Amino acid sequence: MLTKSLNDLIALLESDMPDMPDHPTQEDIAPWRDRIDALDRAIIQLLNERAICANAIGHIKKKVGLPVYVPSREQDVLRNVTAANKGPLSDEAVKRLFERVIDETRSLERQLYQEAPEPPRERS
Repeated sequence: MLTKSLNDLIALLESDMPDMPDHPTQEDIAPWRDRIDALDRAIIQLLNERAICANAIGHIKKKVGLPVYVPSREQDVLRNVTAANKGPLSDEAVKRLFERVIDETRSLERQLYQEAPEPPRERS
């Protein structure tokens, strides 16, 4: 089920882009910023949804004894996103962005699903 924010994003993407006038004024910036703000809200929601999915996978991995990091899966993800890339971001830029997303998600998985080291003992 799509949340309100994702439904709003779909509506935003289906709406017309703001006009690019021949002689722009400062007021012509506002609709573009409004669109960016809406996109940013959707991106953060999608990133958090992605993290929820990755955490579910981390939970399953822990239960079945699999490692958090699987290099071949990371390569699959990067191939998937670069194949979907229609620009203007370059494939290399997309790879760098998703490498960071993957890194942060993996860090969260480790925090949640790997055994924490024992705290240091106090000396007597």
